[in-house]
Amino acid sequence: MDPGLILVQTFNGLVYSSILFLVSSGLTLIYGIMRVLNLAHGSLYMVGAYLGITVVLYLMSGTPLGYLLAFLAVPPLTGLLGAALERGLIRRTYEMGEEYQLLLTFGLILIFDDLVKMIWGPAYINFPDPNAFLGGFRFGEYKIPVYHILLIALGFSVFLVLWAFFSKTFTGKVMRAAAQDSEVVEAMGVDVSKIFVYSFFLGSLLSGLGGISAGPLYTASPGMGTDIIVYSFAVIVIGGMGSVPGALAGSLIVGVFRSLAIAFYPQMEIVVVFVIMALVLLVKPTGLFGAPEFERR
Repeated sequence: MDPGLILVQTFNGLVYSSILFLVSSGLTLIYGIMRVLNLAHGSLYMVGAYLGITVVLYLMSGTPLGYLLAFLAVPPLTGLLGAALERGLIRRTYEMGEEYQLLLTFGLILIFDDLVKMIWGPAYINFPDPNAFLGGFRFGEYKIPVYHILLIALGFSVFLVLWAFFSKTFTGKVMRAAAQDSEVVEAMGVDVSKIFVYSFFLGSLLSGLGGISAGPLYTASPGMGTDIIVYSFAVIVIGGMGSVPGALAGSLIVGVFRSLAIAFYPQMEIVVVFVIMALVLLVKPTGLFGAPEFERR
């Protein structure tokens, strides 16, 4: 085996891990606080990519300023869209069984896919290459783009921001408390319905950030949210439902092993992820950082 190839593929795995963490951390936040498995979370990732291509390519003609504007504007827009979905649709299913939430969010996937085709068309749309102005570094016969380095830094930076938010801020602590027992938090005078909106906003913002980050690497295409949501569910199962550190650990495991499998045995790209998931569940059914479920009052 070529050591250089192993190192480069590990680096590529870290790039994918960063994107996967952005999406799966939002998914695990929504589940951890609200116990809602949002299948449409990947659709917001797709919307983030398409809004990004609109800003970068159509509004700013592929300039560096266009990328900066897209990274600043697109995530809050997808966050607002997620909050609107929670208030307008998903909130109505809280008193129903989980199957209604799954059916609703699955239906949203189909709606978003068709809306994307109606607005942007069914063809793949390529982003302007950010490395045309960012450049890259040579590593032997391999080139490491600066954009990839920035994506890895973005993933770890978001993790640190989330850790600080949930451990140091009042709003973050209230959201953690609501995840433990929403009825007690509500009895203390906190409007839990607003906490749910905040959770959906933050989770959807992270998914949109993942979409705009991944767009220049994988292009924008209808249905692109399906693949990422499958891997994101594997991540949160491996790392532990509702755990942000678990989402980081799971993303690193899935991203690196998937990248190495693509390089050395492509047929195992998907299989290796679910083999790891099965092994983790055999050893620790709650995931690496997950806590046992308890019955809420």
